[in-house]
Amino acid sequence: MSEIGNFLRQQRLLHKWTLKELAKHTGLSVSFLSQVERGISSPSILSLNAISKAMGIPLFVARVYFEQTNDDRSSNGVSGDFSAKEISTIEERADVQISSGSIKYQFLSGEFPGRQFEILTGEIPGNYHSPSTAHEGEEFGYVLEGELLLTIEDETYKLKTGDSYHFLATKRHAYEAASPDGVRILWVQTMKYFKWRQSVDWQPEPKKKSKS
Repeated sequence: MSEIGNFLRQQRLLHKWTLKELAKHTGLSVSFLSQVERGISSPSILSLNAISKAMGIPLFVARVYFEQTNDDRSSNGVSGDFSAKEISTIEERADVQISSGSIKYQFLSGEFPGRQFEILTGEIPGNYHSPSTAHEGEEFGYVLEGELLLTIEDETYKLKTGDSYHFLATKRHAYEAASPDGVRILWVQTMKYFKWRQSVDWQPEPKKKSKS
């Protein structure tokens, strides 16, 4: 079982939820959640956000917990104290990749209270297909390199380098690289994944078991 799958399974068992109950709270399928826990599939940051939100796990904990390309976490603002930052230099930004073969993210947003946007780039490998998800707010994307298959509800669009999209993210959507070498996207969203915080101290608080 992968590190991320084991972590998410432990959190689910803390809540005393079955996979079916977690699926109900996240809108993700039981089969996909099972594959994530067994290390067969890797969640995108959207599906990880849905799982984290359902179980009350602040997603900034995932940023600390999961692998990053830069091992010196004290120098890039990932561990220790978070302070308000308005400038993000290329030297101090770390790539975030939930597991090998999944989307690689780089967060470009500033770190300060009250910010309205999450800005990031995503590199989707050629063999990756994200699960269909929905979330609050709006989502904008600009294809920097390669070709993207974007599915919004029942419609699928093939976007090439230079194309963009903008839609209400409450519509279910999914991504897939149409080019074998993958696709790189600039994302701007009103949903924020990693909230500005003074520290990363956190302990899980199990929720009561669902009666349904």
